[in-house]
Amino acid sequence: MAALGSGLGISSLFTYNIGLFVPDLSQEIGLTRGQFGMAFFAATIAMAVALPVVGKIVDRHGARRPTVIGSTMLVVGFLFLGSVTQSVLSYFVLTAALGLFAVGSAPISYMRAVSVTFDRARGLALGLTQMGIGVSAALVPPVIAAVIAGSGWRWGYYALAGFAALGLVPALIGLRGRSAMPVPSGPEGPPLLSLPLFRHQLAAFVVMALAFAGFLPHFVPMLRDAGLSSSQAAAFAALIGIFVILSRIAIGWLADHVHAPWVAGAVCLLAAGGCLALLFGGAPLAPVAAAAFGCAMGAEADLVGFLTSRYFGTAVFGRAYALQYAGFMLAAGASPAWIGLLFDRTGSYAAALIVTSGLLGIAAILFVLMPRYQLSERPKDGDILSVQEEGSLP
Repeated sequence: MAALGSGLGISSLFTYNIGLFVPDLSQEIGLTRGQFGMAFFAATIAMAVALPVVGKIVDRHGARRPTVIGSTMLVVGFLFLGSVTQSVLSYFVLTAALGLFAVGSAPISYMRAVSVTFDRARGLALGLTQMGIGVSAALVPPVIAAVIAGSGWRWGYYALAGFAALGLVPALIGLRGRSAMPVPSGPEGPPLLSLPLFRHQLAAFVVMALAFAGFLPHFVPMLRDAGLSSSQAAAFAALIGIFVILSRIAIGWLADHVHAPWVAGAVCLLAAGGCLALLFGGAPLAPVAAAAFGCAMGAEADLVGFLTSRYFGTAVFGRAYALQYAGFMLAAGASPAWIGLLFDRTGSYAAALIVTSGLLGIAAILFVLMPRYQLSERPKDGDILSVQEEGSLP
């Protein structure tokens, strides 16, 4: 149910399908690629602002109600995009509003529920939960594309609203019982952002996202510049999605058996290797780069949730995960911009590949320097897992 709910929320239905409407909206309302990018980034900022609020609500009042409200708002938002969009301004406002009000349908509630329910196999459970997003990203876009081609872009949004409505089922049925209830807690302790360990983890994920996330939308144009046909480039891009799905399970399993920050550092180095493969090997090594980027993309959401639960416990998981993931989202939203600007300045992706490799190396160092945590001891309700770090929550 957690995987289904994650796959039918805003993180998958919005992120992986919104680009399908750009050609039709360009003809219908004159939407440019730059305006589309700004609208998408505005929605990302809105989600990042709202996520900590949702996280606090989930911690204090349980997971079910905010998820149901968020899924309902996602349905309403897609319906409005299909029926009300008449201009670039209306598109911009509706897209930003969708990110703000439908953020409750993000995986945060399911990640928290899984973290509360599972202990020793928590990494694998979180990986399977996030795999729902990858499966949705593979299956839903072809359906929406067919609807747009056959009935027009407005019906494409209505179809997305239908998928979002299905997301109410796991929210209503799956988020019941202890896993969906607030976790009893004592005094809240110091603000999370005041903790050195929290800022350390946040910095590691932000640098990681700022480095590699921007190459996902630039991957196909990069391969086209290298001489590949559109179909060949698209096939390699699809390989990224396959490795995203596979890595969700593999990284989750590894996190249960190996110190997770070491896994994160290895993933960063793997992605850096993919960048260097493209830089020095070009198109023939595109499959290597696709596999590396897919593993990195699949690892990030799993490891954010896993490390947050291990270092800060379940009592504040909603708030801690929301702040960590919001920072990751903002960095991921800004990443394509700096890569595009560097390409415009230099005329190629070579400089961006070098900078990305360096940033991923920094992220790997940050992860490796994170302290040990208790691997398989479940804390009592309200306790925070202790770590060997001064300034961590009591």
